[in-house]
Amino acid sequence: MNSQKPSKALLAKNFLLNVSLILLTACSQSHEITTWNEWCDSEATTELFGMEGRMNVYNHAKIRQDFIKDYNEILVEELVSSHFWDASIQTNQAAETLIKTHQIGFWVTGNQLHFANTHLTHKEFEGDVERFKTFLSIETLKANKYQLNDFQLCVYKTIDEMYESFIIHTNDETHTIPLEFLYRGFFEK
Repeated sequence: MNSQKPSKALLAKNFLLNVSLILLTACSQSHEITTWNEWCDSEATTELFGMEGRMNVYNHAKIRQDFIKDYNEILVEELVSSHFWDASIQTNQAAETLIKTHQIGFWVTGNQLHFANTHLTHKEFEGDVERFKTFLSIETLKANKYQLNDFQLCVYKTIDEMYESFIIHTNDETHTIPLEFLYRGFFEK
């Protein structure tokens, strides 16, 4: 009886076929990530495969919109409480109108992140621009890297990966802060 070993070429071909089948199976069982919280969780684990071994597929447009919704509620609530003396934006019809007409709060156009507060004076506007520039600087991130909680880190990662510029608006002024993606790779160190 003549026993022959399979050739290296045949072994390589079988290996590639098996890997291809595994990838096809994984891709056919993908999981679409559409919310900001789910994206943050996915980023925290940095796994290609998520729940039950399904491949994660990211819907960046929906993730950006969900980020705006979540983050807007936090910041707009603070703005509304200082202008309307009402901490609940859900019950303040005037505030909801301001949000919808982009007079207060955040919104997205393409890859630009916008923030508006039409109640700011020139001096307050300059202060907000400086605060945002400081927040978005690599020096601030480096100085606070180990003090940031998961939520704060995810805010940085989101701004870093999802937007090209940050635009601040008032009734009379607009200022654009370019987001040069300075943080890429910083979070893995």
